[in-house]
Amino acid sequence: MKIFDLAALSVLAVFAALSSATAGDKTSERRDLIEAAVADPTRLEEQRTRDEGRKPRAIIAFSKIKKGDKVADLASGSGYYTALLSRLVGEEGHVYAVDPARIFDAFPNAKDTFPNYLESDPRKNVSYTVQKIDALDFPEKLDAVVMGLYYHDTVWTGADRVAMNKAIYNALKPGGVYLVVDHLAADGASEVVTEELHRMIPGLVKPEVGAAGFVLAAESDALRNADDPRTISVFDPSIRGVTDRFVYRFQKPAR
Repeated sequence: MKIFDLAALSVLAVFAALSSATAGDKTSERRDLIEAAVADPTRLEEQRTRDEGRKPRAIIAFSKIKKGDKVADLASGSGYYTALLSRLVGEEGHVYAVDPARIFDAFPNAKDTFPNYLESDPRKNVSYTVQKIDALDFPEKLDAVVMGLYYHDTVWTGADRVAMNKAIYNALKPGGVYLVVDHLAADGASEVVTEELHRMIPGLVKPEVGAAGFVLAAESDALRNADDPRTISVFDPSIRGVTDRFVYRFQKPAR
């Protein structure tokens, strides 16, 4: 091999080593930021008690959400994910917490849930709106959208999921992430279980989200629980907080 070829290879090796070291540093930094967000003592105690069942370190790491990101937390409810994500993305990022208008038709008393949370845990990088879940609108393009334990509710509330998933797709930047977490119903379950048991029908989410243009980038088994029969309500004391759940990370193509 010629001397200049060896020199070129040496330069490439140096660049590869530097690139690997930089990637490692970013991974370590993100891991530290996730840990800081979860361990933050200013988080509400009522939310911290849910960590064992929701495994936020694993789920947030899986989501790929990072410092500075602009994120939507759909069906923000009591603010569990909003609280964590707002701490992770920091001052340069923003969390758009959204509650679906239709859910308040069924549970009008829930209207004060998120405002009460935000009063107890004020976050400067959080804004809150109530919107139609199938007509979402945001003031800027997003890096990620998180839907935690709500997709099943779009079935029994009669939301237009085709329009919803397309709106989420359009709201994201190229390469943006759509994270869906939900309780699993038994195989072969009918749509009745989405309201009666608050569980998602297996096999429905992937094709529906894929039809909007998303690609399934990965799925996590961090919240799977083989001891859940999947035939009882998620509010049943024997399984509440530790239901068998799927976690899908969809991605909008980069181009």
